[in-house]
Amino acid sequence: MKRKTYSEDELKELLGEFPKIEDKQSKENLYRSIEPKLNKRKRRIAPWITPSMATAAVLLILAIVLPVFWSSLPSNEYSGSADQEESSTESANESGRDQAETTEQKPSEIEGSSRNEDTNPSSDNNETESPFTLQDRSPDIESYVLPGKNGEIVVPFTVIKPGDQEDKNISSLVKPEEWGLAEDLIKDLTFNIDEERNQAEVIFPDNFSVSGSAYTSIISESIRWKLYPYDVKNIKLQTESGSPVVLGNFGKIETLPVVEQNRYFYQIYSDQGSERQFLVPIKTERELSIQEALNRMKEKQTSDNVDSAVPNHVTFSSIEAEGSALTMTVEHDSWASDKQLMMMIDAVLATAENFGFNEVIFDNINHEINSFYNLNEPIPVPTFINPIDINE
Repeated sequence: MKRKTYSEDELKELLGEFPKIEDKQSKENLYRSIEPKLNKRKRRIAPWITPSMATAAVLLILAIVLPVFWSSLPSNEYSGSADQEESSTESANESGRDQAETTEQKPSEIEGSSRNEDTNPSSDNNETESPFTLQDRSPDIESYVLPGKNGEIVVPFTVIKPGDQEDKNISSLVKPEEWGLAEDLIKDLTFNIDEERNQAEVIFPDNFSVSGSAYTSIISESIRWKLYPYDVKNIKLQTESGSPVVLGNFGKIETLPVVEQNRYFYQIYSDQGSERQFLVPIKTERELSIQEALNRMKEKQTSDNVDSAVPNHVTFSSIEAEGSALTMTVEHDSWASDKQLMMMIDAVLATAENFGFNEVIFDNINHEINSFYNLNEPIPVPTFINPIDINE
């Protein structure tokens, strides 16, 4: 819309139409009212304040931004002066030398630390080894089997060879009488073990003879349990002349079934005349589940020298198998001793191994007991049982 313009006469005419305005104040009163404002000095800001505030603001911003900026840069993108680079290089070299000096320990120190780590799975342990089981195979150990004192059961054990007897027959170092066991019934047999082919050949003397079903059963079980730790799948029997072996009422036999073809649970063997105790396998009369076998471990056996491995106050409230792992929840009262708990754990591990499990998880066992095992972790089943250190 085009704006309208007025001439000077028209403006005068318009102004004349405004109402008349009069101020009735006197000149003196009007001057007195505005004089204080005329005399009031304007407050001036010191000339140094504004630059100082600006500088402080810049420093504050830099203090906030720079740390974030430097931390976001990769370390290899930062380059300082030549002096800084040289200083960093010298520091790195010194650090490397210090680390090398730290890692260059004496062999004895390294071996000592390794032994401590290997033999102490739990940091709270007082034991250095399990009294009833061995986890690893070693060329310095040898499997043995002796009958119980009354000839009712077989007792497998593992002899740890002394250093000066590694290439010698150590059977003379085995002390059945001191350990509450009977004489070795298979000492005259020769065992040829082929671990690559998982088979063993047992050679009997030509004049070998045995009478009675009890002795026949003990000899058969002794052979099977002596070969059990070596993962043998086939056991062949023959005499020195190559003939089949005659074993009492078994008649002529050329092979024996391996232990895995039967089910066993473990109990505790001890003789009154000996302080040594052993885990012993008890053959079941029928096929059992793992839960049934664990419950059988609480039962008293007919043999006077065999006691239950699981105390009466213990209940396996939950037993679950998942693959090769067995998980059990243990309800219990107070343990009579550390050894009572250890015997139970080792007996359960050995039983689980016979049922094809590789590890066992124990839940709900109190940790006040100084167990050799770390009960917070799965425990592998043993390879050998009843270790006996001849050096002791």
